[in-house]
Amino acid sequence: MKTTSQSLPGILSVAYLPVDRVQRHCDLKCLSSIPVQVFTTPTQVPLKGPATCETVSRYDNNGRVETTTLRFRSLDPIPTTHPLAFIVTDANRQSYLVGLHEPPYPIVRSTQTTGTPSGDPAVISHEVTFTALKALIPLG
Repeated sequence: MKTTSQSLPGILSVAYLPVDRVQRHCDLKCLSSIPVQVFTTPTQVPLKGPATCETVSRYDNNGRVETTTLRFRSLDPIPTTHPLAFIVTDANRQSYLVGLHEPPYPIVRSTQTTGTPSGDPAVISHEVTFTALKALIPLG
């Protein structure tokens, strides 16, 4: 099984929006070289510390599958009552969509820590994992 990996050069911002605000079949549009855009204002997440975004592409069951993992820390919780998609903007000012209108949706794991007396921050660490035919979709 051959895998390839892509890591964004530095995350400037992370935002989220409900998946019902995302165009349908964005992964297929991207694979067909059709530009994908988001026509709503997402909710910005105030970042505390650096964020990372990594995509691994692999062959699975005679087809290619991508898995994107987005990690960031914030003081604000991420709502988990409904499925979300995420927009990541890197240091080159290129934005990417993580999540689709259709299932499966991104999985959000949040871990809240209290910090330590020596100065470690009390933050919420978020990890977003998404697997699809195209899991990191350039917006343009």
